[in-house]
Amino acid sequence: MNHEEPDRVPIDFGQDFHNGINEVAYAKLLKHLNINDTGKIQVYDLMQRLAVVDTRVLERFHVDTRYIFTNPNENFEVPIEEDGSFEDEWGIYRKRAGYYCETVRSPLEGMSKKEIIRHRFPDPAEKSRFRGLREKTKNMYETTDYALMAGQAATIFYFSSELLGYNEYMLDLALDTSRIEVLVEKVLEWMIEFTSRYLDEVGEYVEVWWMGDDWGMQTGPIMAPETFRKMFKPKYRRLIDMVKSKTSAKVCLHTCGSTYWVLNDLADVGIDAVHPLQPTAHGNEDPVKLKKDFGDKFVFYSNIANTTILPRA
Repeated sequence: MNHEEPDRVPIDFGQDFHNGINEVAYAKLLKHLNINDTGKIQVYDLMQRLAVVDTRVLERFHVDTRYIFTNPNENFEVPIEEDGSFEDEWGIYRKRAGYYCETVRSPLEGMSKKEIIRHRFPDPAEKSRFRGLREKTKNMYETTDYALMAGQAATIFYFSSELLGYNEYMLDLALDTSRIEVLVEKVLEWMIEFTSRYLDEVGEYVEVWWMGDDWGMQTGPIMAPETFRKMFKPKYRRLIDMVKSKTSAKVCLHTCGSTYWVLNDLADVGIDAVHPLQPTAHGNEDPVKLKKDFGDKFVFYSNIANTTILPRA
């Protein structure tokens, strides 16, 4: 990530919200590796149903990274239904649909601007979220040579759309953004507070700080680029400026789909690495051009295309 040639290609797998493995695939992997003493598979991401990966599997695949998660809020117990459907502490209800869960009910649906302003979010500074993180991270930093990572699964755009409901959110983006502007600012303020507390504990030791947001489809941007630059880009700059004031970690952004149109904007706001490089999406087809145009600005934190090469190779 310092734009220096490494001794080998680094391996990141099963360690965060963006490079994890679904519990079903993980069960098959354990069987293939003849590891049968792990007990019931634990899941750390209830929506994507991502499995907690056994240390032996990480070592078997020479994984170079370890992720430092926050703790669950001890004041809220997530009610999980038999099929895996659940409602989180934000009031977002996600229904099991195949291998993972889809959002089917959002807590701010139909609310006015005033109601959104008055609505109470969970406490971003709840101490139980961060208890023990400093000691754990410091110990791993001092006793291992893994690249330590931390961060958030979703940030401003994605998370605010989950709270309002995707249909209402996209209609508002097209017709009247005033309600979204109120919501986005409220979400940003929450994330700045949460992230600041998180970094107070781990910022001294982590080397990669993850963020995630999806603005691209296969065919192009999910919104007008001008809308992104007016409404969202300044918010990301504020969040990233705060992150970089508290840690020397490189900031890596996960953003799926067509991303060529937004890469200059990401460089402007301080992103150091972009994940993934999705060559099947519009504008991303030529990795040589991407390297030529942006290789001095980003590291492309790439992976194996999971719609083509991975299932068909």
